[in-house]
Amino acid sequence: NCARAMIRDLLTIRVDRDNYYYGCDELFARHPDVIHRLCADAAALLPTLLDGLIWRSRLSVNAQRRVNYYVKRVIQDENGKFNQALEWLVDGQDPKIICHPVVVLFSDMIWGRLASRYFFLGRCYFLLTLIIFITSQSILLHMNEGNEGEAQRIATFLCRLFIYLGSMGQMFFNQVKLSASDFKTKSFVTVGCFKVPEYVCDMQNLGSLALLIILALMCSQEPIFYCAGEGGVLFTTHCASVDGTDRKNAYAAMSMFAMLLYWALLIDLTIFSMRISAYTLVCGRVLSELGLFLGAMAFLVVAFSSSISALNHKSKDFAGIP
Repeated sequence: NCARAMIRDLLTIRVDRDNYYYGCDELFARHPDVIHRLCADAAALLPTLLDGLIWRSRLSVNAQRRVNYYVKRVIQDENGKFNQALEWLVDGQDPKIICHPVVVLFSDMIWGRLASRYFFLGRCYFLLTLIIFITSQSILLHMNEGNEGEAQRIATFLCRLFIYLGSMGQMFFNQVKLSASDFKTKSFVTVGCFKVPEYVCDMQNLGSLALLIILALMCSQEPIFYCAGEGGVLFTTHCASVDGTDRKNAYAAMSMFAMLLYWALLIDLTIFSMRISAYTLVCGRVLSELGLFLGAMAFLVVAFSSSISALNHKSKDFAGIP
């Protein structure tokens, strides 16, 4: 109650004949991590703090009242850099706080005026990468198979070169950047007996890491590299070092898994449609229940099959557990 009274007192607007007095700037200047501290130690005080960032007029015009939101300090810190307030609130995982009018307003401002265009451009580049990957692995691969023309071979080589440099290279840079950030802040989580960087807990980052590993393995087994200098044919994928070997089958299997991961990583594009995003969220929640159902069904199948197999019967259909 004492802390709540202090926050209310600081965020109350007072006025005399000469000046207005409002302690919002002083509060965030003295305690720039006040939202982080409240999220960690006193989440019950967050509504009081956020309510103090709203001023509502006591006068109404045409059944409407003027409302001012003082959100500068939760978007930008005193050094002019991006404030981590939204990240701290998301980490708090409190749906009531996320639905607060102040949080809704400044998160919409950040998304609509800054983040959306960079997100969209990044996803467009990723979608271009997926199209090029499909072209090289699913379209050009089966055109005139075994009798490719020079233009087709050059196109295949350029597409795969773009994947290895433009896509795998970018993913490698991003993974190194995220790992260095977690190592710098010592942000680790324990998985079993091992400690891993915290960024791996995000499914999008984990999928990117898995895709990076698969692309690196594909690069190490690339048929064009193994066929270089054999038969005098430029950029061919058919030669004695590849055809009829396990290398070609391994490359095809890794290509399939990489294709699935490319499509799976596009799922964050659902953010542009609230209806599709809600459907995706529901599907994610249902998957855990589906896993429990399959586990229970497997338990019942094994229990009854082993029990019936123990009976003294002459039916061949029930002879053995499988």
